Amino acid sequence: MSEAYKPQLAIYFDKLEAKYGENFMFDVLSDEELLQLERHARHAIEQDPKVTMDEKQALSPILSVIEAQRRKRSL
Repeated sequence: MSEAYKPQLAIYFDKLEAKYGENFMFDVLSDEELLQLERHARHAIEQDPKVTMDEKQALSPILSVIEAQRRKRSL
């Protein structure tokens, strides 16, 4: 990925970190924020040609964390 390119996932993470500051954790995200994060992650991993394969592999655990958060909330 080029230094100048920033995928929507990174932009959204920046937004969440600015909103929550030191309290940023998946537990504090609203359902809508969690869903939006998943959308951006899936796009980066599955569709964005500017995200390298190494980056895609590094990002893939985010989907597992989101799924675990959903399971936790449904209990």
